[in-house]
Amino acid sequence: MGGLTDWTYRQFWRSEEHPYRRLRRRLLALAAPGMTILDAGCGHTAPNLQELRESGADLIGIDLVRLEPQPGMELIEADLAKVPLADASVDLIYSRSVMEHVVDPDGVYGESARLLKPGGRWIFLTANRWDYVSLVSRMTPNRFHAAIVRRFEGRDEIDVFPTAYKTNDRGQIARHAAAHGFTIETFERHGQYPAMFYRVGPLFLLATLYEKLIMKIGFLAPLRGWLYVELVKR
Repeated sequence: MGGLTDWTYRQFWRSEEHPYRRLRRRLLALAAPGMTILDAGCGHTAPNLQELRESGADLIGIDLVRLEPQPGMELIEADLAKVPLADASVDLIYSRSVMEHVVDPDGVYGESARLLKPGGRWIFLTANRWDYVSLVSRMTPNRFHAAIVRRFEGRDEIDVFPTAYKTNDRGQIARHAAAHGFTIETFERHGQYPAMFYRVGPLFLLATLYEKLIMKIGFLAPLRGWLYVELVKR
């Protein structure tokens, strides 16, 4: 960052808690010795699980991508709808920026319900399907996503995955949760700095002003970019 982008970030975002930090704070508060915690969609090196190493919990990561072995945790290459773990073997499941990619939500919700112990918790942070970035993404064929993300965010194409947005608003989540024995305990909408435009100062400023507007005005909350959800298995 630099110039106008740097000024905009300092002026508007420096004191805001990023949704990633919201999730991290909650996981650190919940993680404890004797628990089994599953990162559903952990990524190549399971960076979020790494932050839970000192908790004393048993740590498992699942993903379809090529996983690099990490000390102190078990990483399994598998589909989130077909996880090779026993029934009622997990205390806590979490996913960060994964649910927008799920093409079979019934399969994933059903598998999460199978894996969790009664009273177990599933936390996920995901994109809101009514956020402007999600709307543009939904209108753009997936084959173009990698090039667009590389241009605006500088992210490698290998780390860009097709999006589906099948469980990314309150109605969709409530429907799938009820069908698979979950209660929605927490549902929050969060705004945050427009990372898509951080390389283009004027666009970053304009998008920031929009984000601040929908963060301030209550009836515009359904347009905020992030959904933080906690489901409890009945």
